[in-house]
Amino acid sequence: MSTKSSTGIIEKKVLIQAAPEVIFRALTDAKNIAHWFCDRVTSDPRVGGELRAYWRMGSSGQAQRGRAVYTKLTPDSQVELQWLDDGAGETQSADRHILRYTIRLKRGTSEVTVRDEGPPLADDETYELLDQGWIGVLRDLKEHCEARQRSARHRLRAE
Repeated sequence: MSTKSSTGIIEKKVLIQAAPEVIFRALTDAKNIAHWFCDRVTSDPRVGGELRAYWRMGSSGQAQRGRAVYTKLTPDSQVELQWLDDGAGETQSADRHILRYTIRLKRGTSEVTVRDEGPPLADDETYELLDQGWIGVLRDLKEHCEARQRSARHRLRAE
């Protein structure tokens, strides 16, 4: 097993042209989450609150569900979730993974880091699949947040 898959950690960064509060809402508000992450979601953004996500998979339309608990929330700065069920069924506590989004202002923009910490991955192929998946998720988050930021600017100009 290589270092990549044996650590069970995937970390990615993206620059988003949006205010930290726009990004924080996108990570915690159910209506926002449904625009960039999944098909349906419920979210209770408080420490101990749950996030439940539902996805339709491919052309079959088969549903997948996930459930996480918010473990840390720092407004406009950090969102941390512990995934209890990532779609494959409830996991044992040793197999659960932590997902942490950190938002930092950097040179007039927001840098978002996602860190997915879980048990060691089966192999490098699994690592690459998840790694590419996170690239897509962050691209969708970026597009959503930047569109929300542009929309907010247009509303302010119209007033």
